[in-house]
Amino acid sequence: MNFKEIAKRCESGPLMEAKDFLMKSVATQAMKLSKKYEITWDGKTFVNLDDDMADRCFQAGRELFINTGLFSMNTNRLVKVSEDEVDDALKSVRPQIHMGAGKDRVTIHHRQVEDVRVPFTFCGPFNANVHEEMFVRLNEVFSREKIADCLFFPGYLNEVDGQLIRPTSALATQMAILYGRWAREAVQRAGRPDMPIAAHAVMAPGEIACTNEEWGLRSTDPRAMVLISELQVDDVTMTRLAYYRAIGCPIYMAFTPLVGGYGGGLPGTSIVAVASFIASIVLGGEIVHIGPQHMKYKQQTNQHSLFLSSLANQAIARNSNIIATTSHTTSGRPGSAQYAREFSALALTSVTSGSNVSGPRPAEPLGNNNVSPLMGKLFCEVAHAAASMTREAVTPIVEALYETYKDHLDLENAPVGQPFEELYDLTTLTPTAEHRAVYDEVKDELIKLGVPLV
Repeated sequence: MNFKEIAKRCESGPLMEAKDFLMKSVATQAMKLSKKYEITWDGKTFVNLDDDMADRCFQAGRELFINTGLFSMNTNRLVKVSEDEVDDALKSVRPQIHMGAGKDRVTIHHRQVEDVRVPFTFCGPFNANVHEEMFVRLNEVFSREKIADCLFFPGYLNEVDGQLIRPTSALATQMAILYGRWAREAVQRAGRPDMPIAAHAVMAPGEIACTNEEWGLRSTDPRAMVLISELQVDDVTMTRLAYYRAIGCPIYMAFTPLVGGYGGGLPGTSIVAVASFIASIVLGGEIVHIGPQHMKYKQQTNQHSLFLSSLANQAIARNSNIIATTSHTTSGRPGSAQYAREFSALALTSVTSGSNVSGPRPAEPLGNNNVSPLMGKLFCEVAHAAASMTREAVTPIVEALYETYKDHLDLENAPVGQPFEELYDLTTLTPTAEHRAVYDEVKDELIKLGVPLV
């Protein structure tokens, strides 16, 4: 669908109040369609094994999007999309996208359920707050991990010389320039100068500031924006989309369906998730990221989120060519074994359900640099191992992992973890013995559970 036409409809579509769109349209349709298509969850299952329900969920999500459309938050107008326009958008989806350049050029694919090809791995600080003094070194270590295909969201620079940055200030633009420079320097220092960097600078002026083919973010780097829950879009996202399309970079579109939100329970939220996948490709998204979020826990490895990721990803994998990736947001924090057990449970679930992977990160980082490249490596290793497994095989492993952390899902009760500078020797940029021991402990545990890690 033509992007200019979508932009016009943001200005000229039918007027509606936001609360009416969310309550009378999205919520009502989700409830109605979950009954019509018999989308159910028994409250016990972790991984969906019902292919027919995945297909019904896709049809329900398609119908929901056609009935509701998108909501423009700045103009209070509906962007209605016809059935033919939706189907044309689905037919035009490219099942593979190239990114990066030279010897660092990589390809991400649409994956099928239980696809034996290893998933594409987006791995990096994942928008954690990163101190300016640590930015290059931290991202260099992530980029050194060859199993990571794309440096993922190099981190927020929220202060300079001790001065907090106001988002629309000159300092924000200056830091956006440094963000692009330092991210490129990091991959160069890691020996992967043309490695793709999935990034965004939050505000539209920052996108221009950090973009430079020589020293910053390039047209071969995927650029990201967020579809606001549920099925809403704002001027910032639309402006950024217009810019991304103009420079020709891969477009990475993220959305976060909320279990317990306007989709209601898990069945309705799964339908909203499928509708959001379709909305993302209508807007021009080429790589679509689902963050299976729970309103209560504010993270993505609870039992509801595990099944949501499973069902929604299978619906997309079986019925479209959309390139899906799943974010991995945990209660536990880097430095703790719980962190690794949580992202492993979701990686096993999402990869066998047809998704690529993005992550990992704690839902509530504590302070700057609350990330670990070594845990990122384990995350990628688990995702690769999952490609050789079936849904039936991973189910008992996911259940066993969940048992180890289910009583510590509340963020205030989750392990505090440690920042990068306590987990790594900053001279050699290698993990401390204590941090390596946590990696070895969880890896051995996963092997004993049946994950084919080497």
